[in-house]
Amino acid sequence: MKKHPIILDVDTGFDDAFAVLFAAMNQEIELLGITCVDGNTNVHQVVKNTLKVLDAAGAGDIPVSKGATRPLVEEPLYAEHIHGKDGMGDLGLPDSERELDIRSAIDLIKDLVESRPGEITL
Repeated sequence: MKKHPIILDVDTGFDDAFAVLFAAMNQEIELLGITCVDGNTNVHQVVKNTLKVLDAAGAGDIPVSKGATRPLVEEPLYAEHIHGKDGMGDLGLPDSERELDIRSAIDLIKDLVESRPGEITL
């Protein structure tokens, strides 16, 4: 079975946590990398959340890179009353021991897309 190669761009709160789990565990998807941006919570917490979810999925080999630290136009607006302080309902998942990929989000995307032109879905 041919797998569909994808890159996810996330602001990991509840919704993106499910998307990461689905992509990491789906036999029809080849999750090549994940880029994290400011959104449901600040980008530093988004990275932590993403690494925690990948650990929970047993998918520790997928590179994770940090992207934009704030919206381009507006001030950041976090919905702590919905998502909790950590963006994932303050579940208290253990921190990951994984390291963030040293590449920026754009460099990770560029490297992956150039390695497989025309194949990857973002």
